[in-house]
This record gives sequence, C-alpha cells and structure tokens, in this order.
Amino acid sequence: MRTSQKRLFPFVCCAAVLTWAVAQDAGRLPTVEGESLAGQRIVLPDAAGGKISVLVFGFTKASKEPTTAWANKILKDFAARPDFVLYQLPVLEDVPRFIRGMVIGGMKKGMQEDKRAHFVPILQKESELKKFVHYNEPDDAYVVVLGRSGETLLRTHGSGPGEASYERLRSTIDAALAQK
Repeated sequence: MRTSQKRLFPFVCCAAVLTWAVAQDAGRLPTVEGESLAGQRIVLPDAAGGKISVLVFGFTKASKEPTTAWANKILKDFAARPDFVLYQLPVLEDVPRFIRGMVIGGMKKGMQEDKRAHFVPILQKESELKKFVHYNEPDDAYVVVLGRSGETLLRTHGSGPGEASYERLRSTIDAALAQK
C-alpha cells in the first residue's frame, strides 16, 4: 500500500462501520416511552415484547381521523388474539408544553375507557420516529408491524386503510401470528 492509502484506510473503515450502524438502526423502533391514558408507563418496544404488535402513529391533529380508522379496522380483525397488541401513538413533541395537558386531557375525555391502556401520547423523539416511519405526508396515519422480538415487519401509511394496503398489512400480521 502507498503511504496515502495507509493514512486513509482507518477513515474508510470508520465510515463503513458508521454507515452499517445507521442502516441497522433504521430498521428498529427507537425506544420511546410515555404514559398511557390509563395512567400506565409504557416503554416501547419492550411493552410489546413477545407479541405481534401494531403501532399507529399520528403526527398532526388532522391525523386523528386516519389513525382512528386504521386502529379500528385492525382491532376489528385481531383484538381477540392474545398474542396481538395495538398501540395508538400520537406524537405531541411539537405541541407547546403549556397546552399539552389540555390536549392530552381532551384525548382522554374522547377515548373509550377500554382503549386508554393502549393509547400513549409520545412527547419525545419526534425526528427519530419520523425517520423510522419514513414520514412524508403530515396528516397520514403511519402504521408499523413489529414481530415478537421487536423487529420491523412492515411500515405503511395513508389517509385511511385502503383495500390494497390493508390486505398487505393483514397478510403480514396473519403470517407473523402463524409463526410461534
């Protein structure tokens, strides 16, 4: 090796390792935590461990309708499965701190009591979550399916559960539930 190549070699190796590490992280849900509307501390993906999990993220007030539509359709098909869990995760980091309590209180007031334990406002890591879900449409629902070990099986988004996107999601969940 020439002297200039020898000097560059450590930098090239470091760049390769960093690129690989970033690529590996892009597939994993960043650890996020929040308090459910039932008052329980939830840490994801740990809270979903061992189950097939669906996470429904919303990033704007206007995403309430699509996130609710996705969650209701998915729950209709899978809520009875003991090895399945769905979390609705409104991301509220950009909501000014002085009104967050009112916003969360309004969500709680409008939420059926039996759904509060899996409705978790997220107040941090918005930029990481946007990267994770491949965010590009502010008012869409972002839906992620995690396997039993927390691995990402599917990411999708939309203004509602369209037939083709829902069928793909349903097939992914069915296949994951069939594996033990």
